[in-house]
Amino acid sequence: MSLPSNYGRSSRGSHYWQAPKLYRQTYSSKRTRGTSSTQGSQDPRRTGNYKGHQLAQRRLQHHPAHSCIQRYHDIDNSFHLLKTNPQRALDESKTLLEKYEGDSRQYPRVVQLKARALFLLGNLDGCIDYINSLSEDLQNNKGLMMAKGRALQARGRLSEALPLFLHLYATYSTSLNDEKTNGLALGRLLQIMGGTGNLRMALNIYTRLRARTARGQTNTPCDDKEIELALGRLYQIMGGTNNLRTALDIYTRLRTHAAGGLPDTPCDDKDVELALGRHLQIMGGTDDLKAALDIFTQLRIRAAGGVNAPCEDKEIELAL
Repeated sequence: MSLPSNYGRSSRGSHYWQAPKLYRQTYSSKRTRGTSSTQGSQDPRRTGNYKGHQLAQRRLQHHPAHSCIQRYHDIDNSFHLLKTNPQRALDESKTLLEKYEGDSRQYPRVVQLKARALFLLGNLDGCIDYINSLSEDLQNNKGLMMAKGRALQARGRLSEALPLFLHLYATYSTSLNDEKTNGLALGRLLQIMGGTGNLRMALNIYTRLRARTARGQTNTPCDDKEIELALGRLYQIMGGTNNLRTALDIYTRLRTHAAGGLPDTPCDDKDVELALGRHLQIMGGTDDLKAALDIFTQLRIRAAGGVNAPCEDKEIELAL
């Protein structure tokens, strides 16, 4: 499988899981030729203050007095609710859809809000059906394409999700942030689909992301934990002695970095600790399994308030 030939040509793109950017509205400070801003004002060329007038005009051009950023706090606050209360975000979207109907900029944001809320509430079919019911131009919105792709993937409809993620990666990945968002989404889908070709394509995507994040240096660890974890998990899935060793090196390096440069020292990053512990399980062997048990036990003690007792963290308990 290969990427479309138009990869990277578009200049558009945004990170799906962030609220869409606010828009700057600039109101012109220009005056009609031959008129003055105040009745009775004199021509500066006649008063001898023409240079000062020019300087003032330049300042106005660079800092318009009436420039402002139009904020939509009701939409922004509803997006924040997605993390803590997606049901309330869904309820809010109903009112906002009516309020911003006809607003070409804000209405798509509210539509994304509703689609994401449905997804987070586990109503995957509802999310897909809602997006399919929209007009074609809204369905082609990159945020809604990402939402639909994730919902299709979660429903196991991988072949339907693949064209959406391929299109997003090829068309909306000009900036590093956009390439990361779209690349990780596509790479994870390819991992799930499996097969030598898909895994190789995922590896190429992650390797490119890593190099771009490391300022163009290939085969060099970067400071982005998400990219490094994705690479480690892919090598883990690919299997084989060399790949498993490469994954171990990635996880160990992440742990050392999170522990302030101290090797073989537990860190405060649960994601990294769990990734390392699970990988040691896969590698097997008495020493590796013992090391994994120590990692999971320490995570449990920390989560349980300092005692080795069952904790409320499902991930840790399942790992143990």
